[in-house]
Amino acid sequence: MPRHIRNILIAALLALLALAAGINGYIHHQFKTNIDNTLSSIQYFAQVKYSDLSTSILSGEVKLENVRVSSAFLPEEIKLGNVTLETPGFAYMLNGPESMKKGVLPKHLGLKIDDFYLDMNGETADWLNRLVDRMQPVYASERKLCGGKTIFGPADYKKMGYTSLLSNMRLAYDFNETNRTLNINIAADTKKMGNMEARINIINISGMSPDSMMQGDMPQLANIEVTYEDETYTERVIKYCAELSNMKNEDFIDAEVKQSDKYFYMVWGFAPGEGLRDAYKDFLLKSDSVTLSMSPAKEFNPMMASVLSTDEIMQLLNVTLSINGLPITDLDFKMPPAEFTKNFEQQLAATLDFNALLQGEPIKPPIIIKKTKNHKKAPAKYHKISLRKAPQHVGNFVRITTKKGSQRKGRLIQINNTNLYVQKKVNGGKFTMTVPREKIKTIEAYFSK
Repeated sequence: MPRHIRNILIAALLALLALAAGINGYIHHQFKTNIDNTLSSIQYFAQVKYSDLSTSILSGEVKLENVRVSSAFLPEEIKLGNVTLETPGFAYMLNGPESMKKGVLPKHLGLKIDDFYLDMNGETADWLNRLVDRMQPVYASERKLCGGKTIFGPADYKKMGYTSLLSNMRLAYDFNETNRTLNINIAADTKKMGNMEARINIINISGMSPDSMMQGDMPQLANIEVTYEDETYTERVIKYCAELSNMKNEDFIDAEVKQSDKYFYMVWGFAPGEGLRDAYKDFLLKSDSVTLSMSPAKEFNPMMASVLSTDEIMQLLNVTLSINGLPITDLDFKMPPAEFTKNFEQQLAATLDFNALLQGEPIKPPIIIKKTKNHKKAPAKYHKISLRKAPQHVGNFVRITTKKGSQRKGRLIQINNTNLYVQKKVNGGKFTMTVPREKIKTIEAYFSK
């Protein structure tokens, strides 16, 4: 190669490198200015510091290193770790932030937090222990195992062998304009505990601005899949609780699975049926993985969930559950009675006295919620009700008389805008009758006052 051509190529390469360095410097300055301005605007609530900010026009990433958060509400500075913003790339880094200010989101965006750290011997750990100690008595009436412990604080984790928690988290989405789909991915893992990943697919998305999202058909949730893989967490919990219960591991697992419905109402929000209890036992015996997925049917309306049976909800959501790779066929469960949920939430709210916690005051016992006296109910019988109150009696037996004088008698299982559905037992199974609202003369429900 002639010398003069080689010199021209070298000069061109140096010019390109200088241009890239200049562009990266401009992008770095723009992001640093925007980030610092944002952090300044929230300093009344929290002070956020970082050691360094770097940008890469090749990967499209903006990284904040060694991020720390402090606040008057926190007992000490929290080490958030390294925070990375994933952008679509070079073009977005040049003008994307201005588009976001107008409410237009890019086709890809992600946020990662790496090396989040919590010291089990620090002041924050002590604060969390006080919080757990205040909450624990609310669960005590239904917890006869594990020394009465239902939720664990840093002091418990230390006894399980954790001196600190080190976690990584990521939230990202990708928008496919051609298919009009939005895919969301959430992932988190904690060292020596376990990891979780959730994938969410939404369809009928016209664009990534508020106006375009609402154009055409309504966005619809197409699929959710959540996977949890256990490392050593469940094994450590079983060993810890078995020792506190003075039991062998196998005996503790048997007793844990047989806990009362009320206990599961408190901890899980629902009480598992026989199939789910068996699946729970399988997982405790071999803590490997749990996969839950659902693909809601088009006709599923969340507003009608309160008048559907648990079986109908599971069918409309197309729920599947696998434990250690094996599918669970019996997904029966029970929701807590409304009165139970109300009383439990009242007790929990009365217990969480955050002002006392922040000031380091001694733990106070939770406020006792006085139970109303139970009046002796009259024997159950049929009572005439209005059609407007029929949704309150889904699950009860009803007796419906039509305008033509015929009767429909059985269990009321569902109501919608046009029909009532009554189920009765027949030889060989069950039969569901459809009763149009407009043809109903009277309706009676079987209950006790």
